[in-house]
Amino acid sequence: MTSDQVSSGAMRRWLIGPPHVDRLTITHCAHSAAEAFFTVSMAGSIFFSVSPDAARPRVLLFLVLALAPFLVMAQLVGPVVDRIRGGLGSTMVMSFVLRAVLAVLLAENLRSLLLFPLVFGMLIVAKTYSVARNALVPSLVEDEQDLVAANARLSRTATLAGGMAAAIAVAIYTNTSAAWALRVGAVVYALGSMFAWRVRSVAPRLEPVGRDVFVELVRPDVSSAVWDMLVLRAALGFALFQFAFSLRAEGDPAWVLGGLILANGFGGFAGTVMSPWLRRRTSERSMFTAALVGSAVVALAAGLVLSRVTIIVAIFVLGLAVSIGRRALDATIQSQAPSARRGQVYAGIEVRLELAWVSAACLAVALRVATWVGMLALATFLAMVATVHLRRRGGLLTVRPLSALPLADRLLLRADTLAAHHFYDEAIVVALSALEEARGDTADPPLTRDERLALADPATPVAQEWAIAVVEHVRRQLHGGSPPDPSPERRRG
Repeated sequence: MTSDQVSSGAMRRWLIGPPHVDRLTITHCAHSAAEAFFTVSMAGSIFFSVSPDAARPRVLLFLVLALAPFLVMAQLVGPVVDRIRGGLGSTMVMSFVLRAVLAVLLAENLRSLLLFPLVFGMLIVAKTYSVARNALVPSLVEDEQDLVAANARLSRTATLAGGMAAAIAVAIYTNTSAAWALRVGAVVYALGSMFAWRVRSVAPRLEPVGRDVFVELVRPDVSSAVWDMLVLRAALGFALFQFAFSLRAEGDPAWVLGGLILANGFGGFAGTVMSPWLRRRTSERSMFTAALVGSAVVALAAGLVLSRVTIIVAIFVLGLAVSIGRRALDATIQSQAPSARRGQVYAGIEVRLELAWVSAACLAVALRVATWVGMLALATFLAMVATVHLRRRGGLLTVRPLSALPLADRLLLRADTLAAHHFYDEAIVVALSALEEARGDTADPPLTRDERLALADPATPVAQEWAIAVVEHVRRQLHGGSPPDPSPERRRG
Protein backbone atom coordinates (compact mmCIF):
# COMPACT_ATOMS: atom_id res chain seq x y z
CA MET A 1 0.00 0.00 0.00
CA THR A 2 1.46 3.34 -1.06
CA SER A 3 1.77 6.40 1.15
CA ASP A 4 -0.83 8.17 -1.01
CA GLN A 5 -3.32 5.38 -0.36
CA VAL A 6 -2.61 5.52 3.38
CA SER A 7 -3.08 9.29 3.52
CA SER A 8 -6.23 9.02 1.41
CA GLY A 9 -7.64 6.39 3.77
CA ALA A 10 -6.79 8.50 6.82
CA MET A 11 -8.47 11.55 5.30
CA ARG A 12 -11.55 9.51 4.42
CA ARG A 13 -11.75 8.18 7.97
CA TRP A 14 -11.33 11.72 9.36
CA LEU A 15 -14.16 13.00 7.18
CA ILE A 16 -16.74 10.19 7.21
CA GLY A 17 -15.46 7.61 9.70
CA PRO A 18 -15.09 3.81 9.67
CA PRO A 19 -17.51 1.36 7.99
CA HIS A 20 -21.16 1.62 9.07
CA VAL A 21 -20.49 5.04 10.61
CA ASP A 22 -19.58 6.39 7.17
CA ARG A 23 -23.10 5.65 5.91
CA LEU A 24 -24.60 7.71 8.71
CA THR A 25 -22.10 10.53 8.08
CA ILE A 26 -23.00 10.75 4.38
CA THR A 27 -26.70 10.70 5.25
CA HIS A 28 -26.23 13.46 7.80
CA CYS A 29 -24.35 15.55 5.22
CA ALA A 30 -27.35 15.26 2.92
CA HIS A 31 -29.59 16.35 5.79
CA SER A 32 -27.37 19.36 6.55
CA ALA A 33 -27.20 20.39 2.89
CA ALA A 34 -30.95 20.13 2.38
CA GLU A 35 -31.64 22.05 5.59
CA ALA A 36 -29.33 24.81 4.31
CA PHE A 37 -31.54 25.26 1.24
CA PHE A 38 -34.63 25.33 3.47
CA THR A 39 -33.06 27.87 5.86
CA VAL A 40 -31.87 30.23 3.12
CA SER A 41 -35.28 30.22 1.45
CA MET A 42 -37.05 30.95 4.74
CA ALA A 43 -34.58 33.69 5.71
CA GLY A 44 -35.03 35.38 2.35
CA SER A 45 -38.81 35.14 2.49
CA ILE A 46 -39.30 36.22 6.09
CA PHE A 47 -36.34 38.38 7.22
CA PHE A 48 -34.50 40.07 4.37
CA SER A 49 -37.46 40.84 2.11
CA VAL A 50 -38.82 43.58 4.42
CA SER A 51 -37.60 46.28 6.83
CA PRO A 52 -36.36 45.32 10.35
CA ASP A 53 -39.53 46.61 12.03
CA ALA A 54 -41.77 44.73 9.62
CA ALA A 55 -39.62 41.60 9.97
CA ARG A 56 -39.96 41.42 13.77
CA PRO A 57 -43.53 40.06 13.88
CA ARG A 58 -42.77 37.65 11.04
CA VAL A 59 -39.69 36.30 12.78
CA LEU A 60 -41.54 36.08 16.10
CA LEU A 61 -44.28 34.06 14.42
CA PHE A 62 -41.68 31.81 12.81
CA LEU A 63 -39.94 31.26 16.16
CA VAL A 64 -43.19 30.46 17.92
CA LEU A 65 -43.96 28.08 15.08
CA ALA A 66 -40.52 26.53 15.50
CA LEU A 67 -41.23 26.08 19.19
CA ALA A 68 -44.69 24.59 18.72
CA PRO A 69 -43.54 21.19 17.41
CA PHE A 70 -41.51 20.61 20.55
CA LEU A 71 -44.27 21.64 22.92
CA VAL A 72 -47.08 19.86 21.10
CA MET A 73 -45.20 16.83 19.83
CA ALA A 74 -42.80 16.30 22.75
CA GLN A 75 -44.65 13.20 23.92
CA LEU A 76 -45.14 11.83 20.39
CA VAL A 77 -41.85 12.14 18.49
CA GLY A 78 -39.84 9.90 20.84
CA PRO A 79 -42.38 7.04 21.00
CA VAL A 80 -42.80 7.17 17.21
CA VAL A 81 -39.04 6.81 16.77
CA ASP A 82 -38.94 3.91 19.23
CA ARG A 83 -41.93 1.97 17.89
CA ILE A 84 -41.97 2.52 14.15
CA ARG A 85 -41.63 -0.69 12.19
CA GLY A 86 -38.07 -1.03 10.87
CA GLY A 87 -36.59 1.04 13.69
CA LEU A 88 -34.26 4.00 13.41
CA GLY A 89 -33.24 3.39 9.80
CA SER A 90 -36.82 3.42 8.53
CA THR A 91 -37.52 6.55 10.56
CA MET A 92 -34.66 8.34 8.84
CA VAL A 93 -35.77 7.22 5.37
CA MET A 94 -39.33 8.41 6.00
CA SER A 95 -38.10 11.75 7.35
CA PHE A 96 -36.25 12.49 4.10
CA VAL A 97 -39.15 11.43 1.88
CA LEU A 98 -41.67 13.52 3.83
CA ARG A 99 -39.44 16.60 3.80
CA ALA A 100 -38.90 16.28 0.04
CA VAL A 101 -42.67 16.33 -0.48
CA LEU A 102 -43.16 19.21 1.98
CA ALA A 103 -40.39 21.26 0.34
CA VAL A 104 -42.10 20.96 -3.06
CA LEU A 105 -45.43 22.03 -1.55
CA LEU A 106 -43.74 24.88 0.31
CA ALA A 107 -42.16 26.19 -2.90
CA GLU A 108 -45.65 26.59 -4.36
CA ASN A 109 -47.14 28.27 -1.27
CA LEU A 110 -44.60 30.87 -0.11
CA ARG A 111 -47.22 33.63 -0.48
CA SER A 112 -50.23 31.73 0.85
CA LEU A 113 -51.70 30.86 4.24
CA LEU A 114 -50.25 27.35 3.92
CA LEU A 115 -46.72 28.70 4.44
CA PHE A 116 -46.55 28.33 8.21
CA PRO A 117 -48.43 25.01 8.48
CA LEU A 118 -46.01 23.52 5.95
CA VAL A 119 -43.05 24.96 7.88
CA PHE A 120 -44.56 23.41 11.02
CA GLY A 121 -44.53 20.02 9.32
CA MET A 122 -40.96 20.46 8.12
CA LEU A 123 -39.78 21.23 11.64
CA ILE A 124 -41.54 18.23 13.17
CA VAL A 125 -40.10 15.82 10.63
CA ALA A 126 -36.63 17.37 10.94
CA LYS A 127 -36.69 16.88 14.70
CA THR A 128 -37.79 13.26 14.24
CA TYR A 129 -34.72 12.73 12.07
CA SER A 130 -32.48 14.36 14.71
CA VAL A 131 -33.82 12.13 17.47
CA ALA A 132 -33.33 9.01 15.33
CA ARG A 133 -29.81 10.04 14.35
CA ASN A 134 -28.74 10.80 17.94
CA ALA A 135 -30.18 7.49 19.11
CA LEU A 136 -28.35 5.59 16.38
CA VAL A 137 -24.81 6.90 16.93
CA PRO A 138 -23.91 4.86 20.07
CA SER A 139 -24.92 1.58 18.45
CA LEU A 140 -22.54 2.19 15.53
CA VAL A 141 -19.53 3.12 17.68
CA GLU A 142 -17.39 0.23 18.88
CA ASP A 143 -15.85 1.98 21.91
CA GLU A 144 -17.56 4.45 24.27
CA GLN A 145 -14.35 6.51 24.29
CA ASP A 146 -14.95 7.19 20.58
CA LEU A 147 -18.34 8.81 21.14
CA VAL A 148 -16.99 12.36 21.28
CA ALA A 149 -14.92 11.78 18.13
CA ALA A 150 -17.89 10.19 16.34
CA ASN A 151 -20.27 13.02 17.22
CA ALA A 152 -17.63 15.60 16.33
CA ARG A 153 -17.01 13.92 12.97
CA LEU A 154 -20.71 13.94 12.14
CA SER A 155 -21.03 17.64 12.90
CA ARG A 156 -17.72 18.58 11.30
CA THR A 157 -18.44 16.95 7.95
CA ALA A 158 -22.06 18.05 7.99
CA THR A 159 -20.95 21.64 8.66
CA LEU A 160 -18.73 21.53 5.57
CA ALA A 161 -21.56 20.11 3.48
CA GLY A 162 -24.05 22.61 4.90
CA GLY A 163 -21.71 25.54 4.31
CA MET A 164 -21.17 24.64 0.65
CA ALA A 165 -24.89 24.02 0.19
CA ALA A 166 -25.71 27.38 1.82
CA ALA A 167 -23.41 29.19 -0.64
CA ILE A 168 -25.16 27.48 -3.54
CA ALA A 169 -28.57 28.22 -2.01
CA VAL A 170 -27.74 31.92 -1.65
CA ALA A 171 -26.64 32.05 -5.28
CA ILE A 172 -29.86 30.36 -6.42
CA TYR A 173 -31.99 32.64 -4.24
CA THR A 174 -30.20 35.77 -5.46
CA ASN A 175 -30.51 34.88 -9.14
CA THR A 176 -33.93 33.23 -9.08
CA SER A 177 -36.21 33.02 -6.04
CA ALA A 178 -36.78 31.28 -2.70
CA ALA A 179 -39.07 28.82 -4.48
CA TRP A 180 -36.25 27.50 -6.63
CA ALA A 181 -33.98 27.16 -3.59
CA LEU A 182 -36.69 24.97 -2.03
CA ARG A 183 -37.05 22.88 -5.18
CA VAL A 184 -33.33 22.16 -5.26
CA GLY A 185 -33.54 21.36 -1.55
CA ALA A 186 -36.29 18.84 -2.30
CA VAL A 187 -33.94 17.07 -4.70
CA VAL A 188 -31.28 16.90 -1.98
CA TYR A 189 -33.85 15.49 0.47
CA ALA A 190 -34.71 12.82 -2.11
CA LEU A 191 -31.02 11.90 -2.45
CA GLY A 192 -30.78 11.79 1.33
CA SER A 193 -33.53 9.16 1.46
CA MET A 194 -31.37 6.90 -0.73
CA PHE A 195 -28.39 7.35 1.59
CA ALA A 196 -30.62 6.72 4.61
CA TRP A 197 -31.76 3.45 3.04
CA ARG A 198 -28.15 2.24 3.24
CA VAL A 199 -28.08 3.15 6.94
CA ARG A 200 -31.25 1.09 7.44
CA SER A 201 -29.33 -2.11 6.68
CA VAL A 202 -26.89 -1.58 9.56
CA ALA A 203 -29.25 0.04 12.07
CA PRO A 204 -29.91 -2.26 15.08
CA ARG A 205 -33.33 -3.35 16.21
CA LEU A 206 -34.79 -1.42 19.12
CA GLU A 207 -35.60 -2.95 22.49
CA PRO A 208 -38.48 -1.92 24.76
CA VAL A 209 -37.79 0.99 27.10
CA GLY A 210 -38.75 0.59 30.76
CA ARG A 211 -39.40 3.24 33.37
CA ASP A 212 -36.04 2.56 34.98
CA VAL A 213 -34.16 4.31 32.16
CA PHE A 214 -35.52 7.72 33.16
CA VAL A 215 -33.75 7.43 36.52
CA GLU A 216 -30.41 7.67 34.70
CA LEU A 217 -31.12 11.28 33.78
CA VAL A 218 -30.99 12.45 37.41
CA ARG A 219 -27.37 11.43 37.86
CA PRO A 220 -25.37 14.51 38.86
CA ASP A 221 -23.05 14.46 35.84
CA VAL A 222 -25.92 13.98 33.38
CA SER A 223 -28.33 16.55 34.83
CA SER A 224 -25.52 19.12 35.18
CA ALA A 225 -24.48 18.57 31.57
CA VAL A 226 -28.05 19.08 30.35
CA TRP A 227 -28.35 22.30 32.38
CA ASP A 228 -25.07 23.68 31.05
CA MET A 229 -26.09 22.91 27.48
CA LEU A 230 -29.43 24.63 28.01
CA VAL A 231 -27.57 27.79 29.02
CA LEU A 232 -25.25 27.71 26.02
CA ARG A 233 -28.11 27.13 23.59
CA ALA A 234 -30.10 29.99 25.10
CA ALA A 235 -27.10 32.33 24.91
CA LEU A 236 -26.53 31.53 21.23
CA GLY A 237 -30.20 31.97 20.32
CA PHE A 238 -30.31 35.36 22.05
CA ALA A 239 -27.03 36.56 20.53
CA LEU A 240 -27.81 35.68 16.91
CA PHE A 241 -31.23 37.32 16.83
CA GLN A 242 -30.34 40.30 19.04
CA PHE A 243 -27.36 41.31 16.91
CA ALA A 244 -29.09 40.50 13.61
CA PHE A 245 -31.88 42.98 14.37
CA SER A 246 -29.88 45.62 16.23
CA LEU A 247 -27.10 45.81 13.65
CA ARG A 248 -29.57 45.96 10.78
CA ALA A 249 -31.59 48.67 12.56
CA GLU A 250 -28.40 50.67 13.15
CA GLY A 251 -27.65 50.62 9.42
CA ASP A 252 -24.69 48.23 9.37
CA PRO A 253 -23.93 46.77 5.94
CA ALA A 254 -25.11 43.29 4.97
CA TRP A 255 -21.59 41.86 5.16
CA VAL A 256 -21.63 42.31 8.95
CA LEU A 257 -24.69 40.04 9.23
CA GLY A 258 -23.02 37.60 6.88
CA GLY A 259 -19.93 37.75 9.07
CA LEU A 260 -22.00 36.84 12.13
CA ILE A 261 -23.45 33.80 10.38
CA LEU A 262 -20.04 32.72 9.11
CA ALA A 263 -18.46 33.27 12.54
CA ASN A 264 -21.07 31.03 14.15
CA GLY A 265 -20.52 28.38 11.49
CA PHE A 266 -16.73 28.50 11.74
CA GLY A 267 -16.97 28.41 15.53
CA GLY A 268 -19.14 25.31 15.35
CA PHE A 269 -16.71 23.69 12.91
CA ALA A 270 -13.73 24.55 15.11
CA GLY A 271 -15.55 22.96 18.04
CA THR A 272 -15.92 19.68 16.17
CA VAL A 273 -12.17 19.66 15.54
CA MET A 274 -11.20 20.62 19.10
CA SER A 275 -13.68 18.38 20.98
CA PRO A 276 -11.90 15.02 20.44
CA TRP A 277 -8.58 16.64 21.36
CA LEU A 278 -10.08 18.10 24.54
CA ARG A 279 -11.79 14.84 25.49
CA ARG A 280 -8.49 12.94 25.32
CA ARG A 281 -7.01 15.37 27.84
CA THR A 282 -9.90 16.20 30.14
CA SER A 283 -13.42 15.24 31.19
CA GLU A 284 -16.78 16.27 29.76
CA ARG A 285 -17.38 18.45 32.82
CA SER A 286 -14.12 20.32 32.22
CA MET A 287 -15.17 20.85 28.61
CA PHE A 288 -18.33 22.56 29.85
CA THR A 289 -16.29 24.66 32.28
CA ALA A 290 -14.03 25.87 29.46
CA ALA A 291 -17.03 26.59 27.23
CA LEU A 292 -18.96 28.61 29.82
CA VAL A 293 -16.04 30.56 31.28
CA GLY A 294 -14.46 31.23 27.88
CA SER A 295 -17.66 32.54 26.30
CA ALA A 296 -18.41 34.71 29.35
CA VAL A 297 -14.96 36.32 29.31
CA VAL A 298 -15.04 37.03 25.57
CA ALA A 299 -18.58 38.42 25.70
CA LEU A 300 -17.60 40.74 28.55
CA ALA A 301 -14.54 41.94 26.64
CA ALA A 302 -16.63 42.52 23.51
CA GLY A 303 -19.16 44.51 25.53
CA LEU A 304 -16.47 46.76 26.96
CA VAL A 305 -14.70 47.28 23.61
CA LEU A 306 -17.61 47.11 21.19
CA SER A 307 -16.92 47.04 17.46
CA ARG A 308 -17.87 44.96 14.46
CA VAL A 309 -14.76 42.85 14.90
CA THR A 310 -15.35 42.14 18.61
CA ILE A 311 -18.99 41.21 17.94
CA ILE A 312 -17.95 38.74 15.26
CA VAL A 313 -15.24 37.31 17.56
CA ALA A 314 -17.78 36.93 20.38
CA ILE A 315 -20.16 35.03 18.08
CA PHE A 316 -17.29 32.81 16.91
CA VAL A 317 -16.35 31.94 20.50
CA LEU A 318 -19.99 31.34 21.44
CA GLY A 319 -20.45 29.04 18.44
CA LEU A 320 -17.26 27.24 19.47
CA ALA A 321 -18.54 26.89 23.06
CA VAL A 322 -21.91 25.52 21.95
CA SER A 323 -20.23 22.99 19.66
CA ILE A 324 -17.88 21.79 22.41
CA GLY A 325 -20.76 21.66 24.87
CA ARG A 326 -22.91 19.63 22.49
CA ARG A 327 -20.17 17.05 21.98
CA ALA A 328 -19.66 16.87 25.75
CA LEU A 329 -23.40 16.46 26.39
CA ASP A 330 -23.79 13.69 23.82
CA ALA A 331 -20.81 11.82 25.23
CA THR A 332 -22.06 12.25 28.80
CA ILE A 333 -25.53 10.93 28.02
CA GLN A 334 -24.43 8.14 25.74
CA SER A 335 -21.75 6.84 28.12
CA GLN A 336 -23.23 7.50 31.58
CA ALA A 337 -26.93 7.17 30.74
CA PRO A 338 -26.89 4.65 27.86
CA SER A 339 -30.63 3.93 28.02
CA ALA A 340 -31.37 7.65 27.69
CA ARG A 341 -29.93 7.69 24.19
CA ARG A 342 -33.13 6.03 23.01
CA GLY A 343 -35.56 8.15 21.03
CA GLN A 344 -38.31 8.31 23.63
CA VAL A 345 -35.95 9.60 26.34
CA TYR A 346 -33.63 11.64 24.13
CA ALA A 347 -36.61 13.50 22.68
CA GLY A 348 -37.29 15.06 26.08
CA ILE A 349 -33.76 16.46 26.22
CA GLU A 350 -34.01 17.80 22.67
CA VAL A 351 -37.30 19.50 23.57
CA ARG A 352 -35.68 21.36 26.47
CA LEU A 353 -32.69 22.42 24.38
CA GLU A 354 -34.90 23.74 21.60
CA LEU A 355 -37.15 25.47 24.12
CA ALA A 356 -34.14 27.30 25.56
CA TRP A 357 -32.90 28.41 22.12
CA VAL A 358 -36.27 29.57 20.81
CA SER A 359 -37.31 31.27 24.06
CA ALA A 360 -34.07 33.28 24.15
CA ALA A 361 -34.45 34.13 20.45
CA CYS A 362 -38.02 35.33 21.03
CA LEU A 363 -36.79 37.53 23.88
CA ALA A 364 -34.12 39.03 21.63
CA VAL A 365 -36.62 39.77 18.84
CA ALA A 366 -39.18 41.26 21.24
CA LEU A 367 -36.61 43.58 22.86
CA ARG A 368 -35.56 46.76 21.11
CA VAL A 369 -32.20 47.54 22.66
CA ALA A 370 -28.91 48.79 21.25
CA THR A 371 -26.15 46.38 20.32
CA TRP A 372 -23.93 47.32 23.27
CA VAL A 373 -26.79 46.77 25.73
CA GLY A 374 -27.47 43.34 24.26
CA MET A 375 -23.79 42.38 24.45
CA LEU A 376 -23.43 43.44 28.10
CA ALA A 377 -26.67 41.62 28.97
CA LEU A 378 -25.31 38.48 27.30
CA ALA A 379 -21.99 38.83 29.14
CA THR A 380 -23.73 39.30 32.49
CA PHE A 381 -25.92 36.24 31.92
CA LEU A 382 -22.97 34.04 30.93
CA ALA A 383 -20.86 35.29 33.85
CA MET A 384 -23.61 34.51 36.36
CA VAL A 385 -24.17 31.04 34.94
CA ALA A 386 -20.43 30.31 34.82
CA THR A 387 -20.20 31.25 38.51
CA VAL A 388 -23.08 28.91 39.37
CA HIS A 389 -21.46 26.17 37.29
CA LEU A 390 -18.14 26.49 39.12
CA ARG A 391 -19.87 26.42 42.52
CA ARG A 392 -21.96 23.41 41.51
CA ARG A 393 -18.91 21.63 40.17
CA GLY A 394 -17.07 22.28 43.43
CA GLY A 395 -19.96 20.71 45.33
CA LEU A 396 -20.20 17.68 43.07
CA LEU A 397 -16.47 17.01 43.37
CA THR A 398 -17.13 15.97 46.96
CA VAL A 399 -19.16 13.09 45.52
CA ARG A 400 -15.78 11.47 44.93
CA PRO A 401 -14.26 11.41 48.46
CA LEU A 402 -10.82 10.28 49.57
CA SER A 403 -10.11 6.61 48.90
CA ALA A 404 -8.43 6.28 52.33
CA LEU A 405 -11.84 6.11 54.01
CA PRO A 406 -13.61 2.75 54.35
CA LEU A 407 -15.93 2.00 51.44
CA ALA A 408 -19.07 2.19 53.60
CA ASP A 409 -18.11 5.69 54.84
CA ARG A 410 -17.30 6.82 51.32
CA LEU A 411 -20.69 5.62 50.11
CA LEU A 412 -22.40 7.40 52.98
CA LEU A 413 -20.58 10.65 52.18
CA ARG A 414 -21.66 10.30 48.58
CA ALA A 415 -25.26 9.78 49.69
CA ASP A 416 -25.09 12.97 51.80
CA THR A 417 -23.85 14.98 48.81
CA LEU A 418 -26.45 13.53 46.45
CA ALA A 419 -29.26 14.36 48.88
CA ALA A 420 -27.93 17.91 49.29
CA HIS A 421 -28.09 18.33 45.50
CA HIS A 422 -31.69 16.98 45.35
CA PHE A 423 -30.83 13.59 43.82
CA TYR A 424 -32.96 11.82 46.39
CA ASP A 425 -33.42 8.47 44.67
CA GLU A 426 -29.68 7.99 44.22
CA ALA A 427 -29.02 9.14 47.79
CA ILE A 428 -31.28 6.40 49.15
CA VAL A 429 -29.85 3.64 46.98
CA VAL A 430 -26.24 4.63 47.76
CA ALA A 431 -26.97 4.90 51.50
CA LEU A 432 -28.51 1.43 51.51
CA SER A 433 -25.48 0.12 49.63
CA ALA A 434 -23.28 1.57 52.38
CA LEU A 435 -25.32 -0.33 54.97
CA GLU A 436 -25.05 -3.57 52.99
CA GLU A 437 -21.30 -3.07 52.61
CA ALA A 438 -20.87 -2.56 56.36
CA ARG A 439 -23.02 -5.57 57.27
CA GLY A 440 -21.74 -7.79 54.52
CA ASP A 441 -25.26 -8.86 53.60
CA THR A 442 -27.81 -8.17 50.86
CA ALA A 443 -30.92 -7.58 52.93
CA ASP A 444 -33.97 -6.16 51.17
CA PRO A 445 -33.97 -2.32 51.22
CA PRO A 446 -36.68 -0.51 53.19
CA LEU A 447 -38.01 1.10 50.00
CA THR A 448 -39.97 -0.68 47.29
CA ARG A 449 -39.04 -0.37 43.63
CA ASP A 450 -42.04 1.87 42.86
CA GLU A 451 -41.15 4.16 45.73
CA ARG A 452 -37.58 4.48 44.50
CA LEU A 453 -38.84 5.33 41.00
CA ALA A 454 -41.10 8.01 42.47
CA LEU A 455 -38.06 9.62 44.05
CA ALA A 456 -36.54 10.25 40.62
CA ASP A 457 -38.67 13.40 40.57
CA PRO A 458 -37.19 15.95 43.03
CA ALA A 459 -40.59 17.65 43.11
CA THR A 460 -42.09 14.69 45.01
CA PRO A 461 -43.42 16.30 48.22
CA VAL A 462 -41.80 13.82 50.63
CA ALA A 463 -38.73 12.98 48.52
CA GLN A 464 -36.34 15.08 50.60
CA GLU A 465 -37.81 13.74 53.85
CA TRP A 466 -37.39 10.14 52.73
CA ALA A 467 -33.85 10.65 51.51
CA ILE A 468 -32.70 12.37 54.71
CA ALA A 469 -34.44 9.73 56.84
CA VAL A 470 -32.75 6.84 55.05
CA VAL A 471 -29.31 8.49 55.17
CA GLU A 472 -29.67 9.14 58.92
CA HIS A 473 -30.95 5.61 59.45
CA VAL A 474 -27.87 4.17 57.75
CA ARG A 475 -25.52 6.51 59.61
CA ARG A 476 -26.87 5.36 62.97
CA GLN A 477 -26.69 1.75 61.92
CA LEU A 478 -23.04 2.19 60.98
CA HIS A 479 -22.01 4.24 64.00
CA GLY A 480 -24.24 2.96 66.79
CA GLY A 481 -27.92 2.91 67.71
CA SER A 482 -30.84 1.27 65.96
CA PRO A 483 -33.58 3.78 65.08
CA PRO A 484 -36.91 2.76 63.61
CA ASP A 485 -37.11 1.55 60.02
CA PRO A 486 -37.52 4.68 57.81
CA SER A 487 -39.66 2.90 55.23
CA PRO A 488 -42.22 5.37 53.85
CA GLU A 489 -45.01 2.81 54.26
CA ARG A 490 -44.27 2.54 57.96
CA ARG A 491 -43.79 6.28 58.34
CA ARG A 492 -47.18 6.88 56.75
CA GLY A 493 -48.72 4.17 58.88
